[in-house]
Amino acid sequence: MTGLSAADATAFRANGYHFPLRLMSEAEAGVCRKRVEDFERAHPDAVGKLDLKANLLFPWVDALTRHPALLDAVEAILGPDLICWNASFRNKKRRSPTYAGWHQDTRYITVRPPGVIAVVALTPANAQSGTVRVIPGSNNWDVLPHRDTHDKDSLLTRGQYITAEFDTSKAVDLALRPGEVGFFDHNTVHSSGANESDDRRLIMLLGFFATRSKPLDGKRVTAFTVRGHDAYGHFDLDRRPVEDYGPGEIAAHRAAVEVQSQNVLFAGSDRTSIALA
Repeated sequence: MTGLSAADATAFRANGYHFPLRLMSEAEAGVCRKRVEDFERAHPDAVGKLDLKANLLFPWVDALTRHPALLDAVEAILGPDLICWNASFRNKKRRSPTYAGWHQDTRYITVRPPGVIAVVALTPANAQSGTVRVIPGSNNWDVLPHRDTHDKDSLLTRGQYITAEFDTSKAVDLALRPGEVGFFDHNTVHSSGANESDDRRLIMLLGFFATRSKPLDGKRVTAFTVRGHDAYGHFDLDRRPVEDYGPGEIAAHRAAVEVQSQNVLFAGSDRTSIALA
């Protein structure tokens, strides 16, 4: 994988998504899965921390956000100067009703211009297991009205969903094999269904912006420059991890999640990220 072609990038801007591209082998994806599951067994009370900025907790996750082939693809969409502001794990247990309602990340991620999310599959992500679904072309829509809920089956911390009516008949499943990656725009309307398979659905969501993007209203959040040069300084610098889940990593993660939650993701909400639990 050497990135997206010019035609692929043009199609992405029109449709709001692109998939699949091979990022790593299925065996390498299996190693990543094992690392996650080893952490879950060793720290069952800290699993929520994987929900936001997991790249601050583990050097191997930080390294994945800097994978040259991944950044080649993102560069084709956003340009040569890139920041990574988030890495999240999204798990659905086998035979689980867990879902995500239709939503746009731009409703809550108030950074403009919008960025790109890379969906990295560590297990099969398909229609049966509840992969990400997108509405083609919705990246070019306005931000639609949303509502928060306390739905216990929603994978989303705010339980958010779009309240406006729109056509879902042309929705596309981003079907991915382990080690493959798909991409969608932050403004693309997307959702995911229940996991009706006999394996867990485990994906990583990696969030990227061009360095020219900035949080609205002068608010500050943290990120890494992962390619090129940041000539704008719109984001404060995160601390790179040097060991898995070390005390320095835990402290830096909490501080960054608090800022990101208060200033962007949960601004105006009565709830906060499960990564702070």
